[in-house]
Amino acid sequence: MAEKKLLDGVRILALEQLMVLPYGTAMLGDMGAEVIRVEHPDHIIDRRMGPWPDNSMNEQWWNGQGGYANWNRSKKSVCMDVFTPKGKELFLELVKKSDIVVDNFRTGTTLRLGLDHDSLAKVKPDIITLTCNAFGSTGPYKAYGSRARTIDSFCGLSYITGYEGGASLRASGNYMDHNGGLGNAYSLLLAIYHKRKTGKGLRIDASMYEFGSQCIGPAMLEVQNDMFQERVASAHPYWKAPYNVYPCKTKDRWVAICVSNDEEWKNLKTAIGAPGWADESRFDTVIGRWENRKTLDDLLSEWTRQQDHLEAATKLQEHRVPAGAVHNAEELISDPHLSERDYFDTVRPENATNVGSHSYAGRAFTGRPFRIPEIPTPMGPAPDMGEHNRDVLQGLLGLSDQDIEQLEADGILWNGPSAAELANPPAPIRVGL
Repeated sequence: MAEKKLLDGVRILALEQLMVLPYGTAMLGDMGAEVIRVEHPDHIIDRRMGPWPDNSMNEQWWNGQGGYANWNRSKKSVCMDVFTPKGKELFLELVKKSDIVVDNFRTGTTLRLGLDHDSLAKVKPDIITLTCNAFGSTGPYKAYGSRARTIDSFCGLSYITGYEGGASLRASGNYMDHNGGLGNAYSLLLAIYHKRKTGKGLRIDASMYEFGSQCIGPAMLEVQNDMFQERVASAHPYWKAPYNVYPCKTKDRWVAICVSNDEEWKNLKTAIGAPGWADESRFDTVIGRWENRKTLDDLLSEWTRQQDHLEAATKLQEHRVPAGAVHNAEELISDPHLSERDYFDTVRPENATNVGSHSYAGRAFTGRPFRIPEIPTPMGPAPDMGEHNRDVLQGLLGLSDQDIEQLEADGILWNGPSAAELANPPAPIRVGL
């Protein structure tokens, strides 16, 4: 018998695209929720982005995208046109048998489709709904569309990120998607808890803008106290030095060193062999080191340039200096610490294996970056497009084989992309995730 999971018995209908919402619902799928992606044959942008195994696409390229597999693991797929009257009718029948409906449409879209919270509550009074879009359902920006990049800018993270005296830079390609996804998962867990206590559903109005803005809370507090955080690259904005990333002997390999007090400074001097410059009086105090941080960085770099980044981090840690090698993704996959903690979970699809096996960030026993053996959340494979049409519609709604065939003939139910999507396949270019 399969081990019972935390969210067994919870069913989620997901009208979702790309990352911010799929990332959150994937976590709930890991925890045992039955997450049913209701996909449309003409809207498959998250199945077009790559990378594909061996950087080449097979005939079913829409089922082989690695990024999609990561964001949509542990889910089911029903490919159905909910914009048609019959498709909407079937969707509402599924709502009656579900606990949660989520979407990341622009504000007003679900109301226009008759799939807003109030409409769904007439069908299922205790339904939980969540809409996560760029700016939420109220306010002057409510109708704006966005991507993670523009949210990164709106919320101020780009503004405080960059080199000293330089232009603003982006911190990460999809930082706001991951941050917002975590927020969505957290919000839905709270809603499930609320429903279990009260028996009542509720509506969640989630905003990527607000998820992002909380990331620069300290900067917003500072400006209220007549302080203004300047761009300082990887350095600390005030009173900590050496506090930066330093080049090592191999090209594009770095070590981060973060000294916060006099004790750590003494330990650092010992670790690097007590060079004469380290005993200069200008470096004796925390403030002195910060005021002379550029010179200090140059001098310390003379030592780090002679070191392997991994060995330098180990040596500094042995001397109780906060330090860490700057890992790339390849080094993380082979990292002995993560391996010993059984961090990666290899997911092997049981179906046609279009996407192949992958090691995901998570753990076989928990599926998450924490250790709670009593709450298992192993990851399952991502679904092929329309893979669960019959499983869901026959299992939940009692449709017959003839019903399914008629829905396919009428263009309501699909097992893959539309003709328009198939006529314009993506280029097999590896995309950094």
